[in-house]
Amino acid sequence: MAVIPGGRRSLSRGLAALAFMAVGAVAVVCAARTGAPAIPLSGRAGPTPRSAVLFIGDGMGQAYVTVTRVARGGSGGRLRMDTLPYTALCRTHSSDSPVTDSAAAASAMACGQKTANGVLCEDATAIYAKRDGRKLESIAVWAKKNGMHVGLVTTTTVTHATPAAFYANHRDREAEDEIAKQTIASGFDLILGGGRTFFAEDLRAEARRQGWEIVETADELRAIDDPGRHVLGLFAERHLPYQPEIEAGHKQTEAGKTAEGMPGTAAGGLARGGESRDATRTAPTLPEMTRWAVDILKKSDRPFFLMVEGGRIDHAGHANWARTLVDETAAFDEAIGYAIDTLDPKTTLVLVTADHETGGLAMNGYPDEKDGIWSLYRDPFGSKGDGPYPVITFSSGPGTTRQKHEPPHGPDDLRPSGIALESAAHTGVDVTLYAWGAGAEEVHGTLENTAIYSLLRGYLEGRPPAR
Repeated sequence: MAVIPGGRRSLSRGLAALAFMAVGAVAVVCAARTGAPAIPLSGRAGPTPRSAVLFIGDGMGQAYVTVTRVARGGSGGRLRMDTLPYTALCRTHSSDSPVTDSAAAASAMACGQKTANGVLCEDATAIYAKRDGRKLESIAVWAKKNGMHVGLVTTTTVTHATPAAFYANHRDREAEDEIAKQTIASGFDLILGGGRTFFAEDLRAEARRQGWEIVETADELRAIDDPGRHVLGLFAERHLPYQPEIEAGHKQTEAGKTAEGMPGTAAGGLARGGESRDATRTAPTLPEMTRWAVDILKKSDRPFFLMVEGGRIDHAGHANWARTLVDETAAFDEAIGYAIDTLDPKTTLVLVTADHETGGLAMNGYPDEKDGIWSLYRDPFGSKGDGPYPVITFSSGPGTTRQKHEPPHGPDDLRPSGIALESAAHTGVDVTLYAWGAGAEEVHGTLENTAIYSLLRGYLEGRPPAR
């Protein structure tokens, strides 16, 4: 055993640590013999209930965080996630590519194993859309089996790749009709997002028979304050509208106006971002859903696991909508802020990360602080042929000319891309992992994204994570 400087005090600490490890080992052996779950410090049986929240900013590479910080507070600004005391870098590759998609990345975080792109929680023997692999158990399913409350919150469809990875096993992330059946079968306590179109009336009837209460508006969600109810929130036909569209819709509703002619909307019943215009008036925002979820889970006498996804950050990145990207990231950051302001850092671990980066966002040049990042920059020392260029650009995507929908902020939302694609590609760069609360000190260095599962599982079980 290594000698630790510090004399008698260090020796006492070392003996105490050995005693703790011995007690833990006995607990695990006893659990194995009796068939009880080996969770010495969580669940109903443990003296110290432990909870965890995982925030996933879909597509939120580090440049997204930087651009949002500067856009909202200038170069000296600070986001709530900037205040989290521990950080690490996460490698995001999937089992079959150096560049991951959301299904493989979420599966890695949820299940602790690398999977192929497009596959949800099946091991690396699965072939996307062609062959099933061995089913993997997610941290959320594990938590539910061990007596914890479990919740999922997203701004995408609840059957989309990231949320689905926490309850579904499927070789094809696009099979959302089939994944919806697994949503109902999960038995989780709350699942909030969009995706009504994937829940036909017969499936909704089955959900109600299994004890789910289905809500479709923010008002219906706010009316629920009983932690004993299973709540399925389906607030839009597909994805929730973008943050600025919901904010505009709520203001119009408060003013007693209809959605017709509403600023930030297009004709044909669709908001500018391509989702239902009606949902802009009735859907909750990500911070609202997160506040409700945290508050309802706190009311219970049981520990909980909660996953919160800012899913439309990624969609704005795919479309090269820079201002909307900032709005979505800022809303995600607000949700993080509520969690760390409300939860107990002595009994709760909060992790914040991204599944991958989208579009190769960059902040270019040397703009003056007074001009801001939405300006054009002209290099005074550049060649005569160097014209002004945007401070914010993308490496790939539709840019300013190949747009499918009008962006929420109009033409000023658009930024150019280097590689012309209908939808921006993901990139393979590392993403940041932030940590706060109990067990956060385990987050450091450079990790595989599969380590997120180990960090969560280790903390909830009251043991060091397998890194």
